[in-house]
Amino acid sequence: METNGKMVNNDLNDLIYKLKNEDERYAGISKRLQIVYWVLVPIYLVFITRDIIVKSSVTDIIGSFCFLFGMIAFALLFSYYYREYKYVDYAQPTLIMLKKAVRRYTPFYGMGWLVFLGVLLINIGLSTRSLFDSDLLTIQLIFWGAMIGAVLIGLAIWQVRYRPIRDEALRLIREMEG
Repeated sequence: METNGKMVNNDLNDLIYKLKNEDERYAGISKRLQIVYWVLVPIYLVFITRDIIVKSSVTDIIGSFCFLFGMIAFALLFSYYYREYKYVDYAQPTLIMLKKAVRRYTPFYGMGWLVFLGVLLINIGLSTRSLFDSDLLTIQLIFWGAMIGAVLIGLAIWQVRYRPIRDEALRLIREMEG
């Protein structure tokens, strides 16, 4: 039994080391992406202002607003992820900390609705700006193909990089609970 306790402790220490590194890395990525989107917001405000000044069509102005709100949704999303990964409390009871780690390293957790909202707003922006364009179907096929491709690439990265961390945390949780 003593050996098992030492193994769990060593496994836990290794996992916490990996979690801290990945949490720090993911917080950095989230911060950079948040900055990118907050920089894009004033750019889209300029586009909206230009559309209004040159008296663009209502659909172009609506499209620009949809892009703007999509960028804001992504900026808020990455702000949330930054805080989520930057301020992880490793001093919590081990079981609680591991369960939160499992949640963090599970695909589509938490703010998935904000991702969907941002993608939907950007798609609406594309659609309204090309509403009377004969290539609307082509634009939709390319857009949704790119979104599906991005999800598949993200899941492949998760499978290789993050799933082992999540699975190790789940294994330790089962050992502690059972």
